Amino acid sequence: MDTNEKPMWFTAKRYGWGWSWPCAWQGWVVFAVWLTLISGTAFLLAPRHFALWMASMAVLSAALFVVCLIKGEKPRWRWGESDRRPTRSLADRLAELDELRRRELLSESEYEAMRQKIMSAFGNRA
Repeated sequence: MDTNEKPMWFTAKRYGWGWSWPCAWQGWVVFAVWLTLISGTAFLLAPRHFALWMASMAVLSAALFVVCLIKGEKPRWRWGESDRRPTRSLADRLAELDELRRRELLSESEYEAMRQKIMSAFGNRA
């Protein structure tokens, strides 16, 4: 993992907006605590104080949302695998490819094939 990357506890959903199941033990702990608090408030407050229970649900859900925003992937609409964008920029990938060619670790045909693959992954045709 790059030292500049923040550790993620929640991965993004493949389809739609939001997060999927936790991907780290810290995320599972947060989720278990949240589920325990939701269940406890439902058991203790829902039968007698419905409005207080609804307020506690809103506060606990907002808290989980904030944790997911801070410790999860950046939220955006996703439409499956085809929507997954490469994590490194096009310029970074092409620079790395040029460096491999400069060091003569790739033949010209391998270079062109890999360049086309990188360009198509970014939706560019060259």
